[in-house]
Amino acid sequence: MRIPNALTRTPVILRARTFACALAVTAAFGAAATPASAQFGGRASFGEAFQPDILQRDMMLMTASLQLEEWQRPIVEALLSDYMVSFNTGVEALKDKMKAASQEAARATPADGDAILEKVMKPLDAWRVEKAQMKDKFLSDLRNQLGPQQLERWPSFERALRRERMLPAGDLSGESVDLWAVMGRMQLSSAEEEATRAAVTAYEIALDQALVAREARIKELEPALAEAMRAMNFDRGADLQDQVMTARIAVRAANDGGIDSLAQALGARGAEFRQRALEAGYPDVYRTHPVMVLMQQARALDSLTEDQVSKIDALMAEFRTACEAEDAKLYDAVRAEEPKAPRKRAQAAAERRAGGASSAPGAPQSSNAGDPVVKARMEREKMGQPFRDRLMAILTSEQQTELPGGVKVDAATLAKENEARAKGEQLGVEGKSGEEPPQAKDRKERRPARRDPRSGQPAAEPAEPQGKPE
Repeated sequence: MRIPNALTRTPVILRARTFACALAVTAAFGAAATPASAQFGGRASFGEAFQPDILQRDMMLMTASLQLEEWQRPIVEALLSDYMVSFNTGVEALKDKMKAASQEAARATPADGDAILEKVMKPLDAWRVEKAQMKDKFLSDLRNQLGPQQLERWPSFERALRRERMLPAGDLSGESVDLWAVMGRMQLSSAEEEATRAAVTAYEIALDQALVAREARIKELEPALAEAMRAMNFDRGADLQDQVMTARIAVRAANDGGIDSLAQALGARGAEFRQRALEAGYPDVYRTHPVMVLMQQARALDSLTEDQVSKIDALMAEFRTACEAEDAKLYDAVRAEEPKAPRKRAQAAAERRAGGASSAPGAPQSSNAGDPVVKARMEREKMGQPFRDRLMAILTSEQQTELPGGVKVDAATLAKENEARAKGEQLGVEGKSGEEPPQAKDRKERRPARRDPRSGQPAAEPAEPQGKPE
């Protein structure tokens, strides 16, 4: 959601007033960010006030982390239900208070945007305190239901609860990767889980510290960021987002450390874990190359000869190595350039406000080819063309048309290939007179047997035509 261009041309007072009203409406409907937040290229945390700190899905987390007994579960479910009722009631009351404050302030001081914003924000500030108290009460009531051994697990549970809430709020690739989910998909054995226990605990603590520090930093800078938004001070907003980005990079670094330590602890399966983690954290980097997909499709053709299979396997292995090198370049570019994105967006917004043209992140690649990430991605795609050509040289024209979607074959090329095959048959190159060429024989052996559609039994091959048709 962006501020309309016309808004940037209005007087400062009217702009502030409009922003205040927009904030009130946005908050009233529980949106995740204010309109001005997009101008500074980062997440605004206003929407966090409208999200519960404890979710219904957290019941599973409580049961697993605290190892709740059967008799405890109904009690905890009742506590969670009471919390959700109180939270929803509080949010509805907050919406009404913010709407009323916005309307009252607009009537009392229609030309004072700062006064309007101050009155609108008061109910929100009071609600944040109340919301935190709701969370503390729930956690206190939950603790009162636990036994001594369950209380020993409490610190780990709190870290898991914070991780569930904070980890998805990342802006950088690799910042929100869930390594627990990665390990879950690997279906580790009991021995492997035991081998990683110490590394998991150390990583869990390091990640929790980074997540808590990130949230604290965002909250600390929020008033200054709001002031920069009101004043449309793009340079100040970019500086503040750079400070937030430092905290985000620290979370990414904690995940990097977790990948390294867990991969080492997993021993023989460490490389598999690392690759899975990178694919989960950097999905835009570690994507299957379109040419690799084409190779896999070609490799599945039933009409391939043994020689073709061998050549395609070798080509795929060579291409996989080439892809790994290009992926590494793109990975480095993404990690270096993504933290700069908020400042670039702020600068682009300032240029648009001044009436100039800009090429912001998200623009078409052709207009942003100087960007290191775009350049690395284009080079990765371009790298596949020679391998595609080599694959096509291995396949016959008929096999190329068998590929999903079909590969267009030039008519002249097809005629030339058919003519060469005919000459080869005449000269005995592809087999003696009366014998099938080896390639044709191989295709026939691979071809599924024809069956009678009524009986399902193997059907006789059609007789070869005798002579020329009349």
